[in-house]
Amino acid sequence: MKKKLLLAICLLISGLSYAQDIPASEVPVAVLNSFNKSFPKATRVEWERKGDLYNVEFDVARRDNEVWLNDKGAIVKHKKELRSSELPAAVLNTLKQNYKGFRIDDVDRYEEAKKFYYKVELKKLLEERKVVLDQSGKIVNKLY
Repeated sequence: MKKKLLLAICLLISGLSYAQDIPASEVPVAVLNSFNKSFPKATRVEWERKGDLYNVEFDVARRDNEVWLNDKGAIVKHKKELRSSELPAAVLNTLKQNYKGFRIDDVDRYEEAKKFYYKVELKKLLEERKVVLDQSGKIVNKLY
């Protein structure tokens, strides 16, 4: 029991040291300028340092966004909350064919290396599923 508790404490401490909240004043100017130029209407901005990247969570038009930037200010990855009506037709068709009876509960779009991926949370009565699809509608990861 003591070993499990010690392991849990070590994991918690290592997790806290990996991602650290930082004030905007500690973010390099190149990173701040790039972010402000790309997202001039961002509100509720919160910065973190995750490994070699700067992570920023923010809202645009009351939608959650999250961006990872390198130390030169280049955007490495962008996650944006979407409405189900904004999903590409190919993604909607795949969901209708493979998840009959499920309704779309939550959608996030990820952009990485100029490719788009859609993480969709589906619900049906007491059942919940998560699936990741590429922009052509191909299922690239099933999460249960």
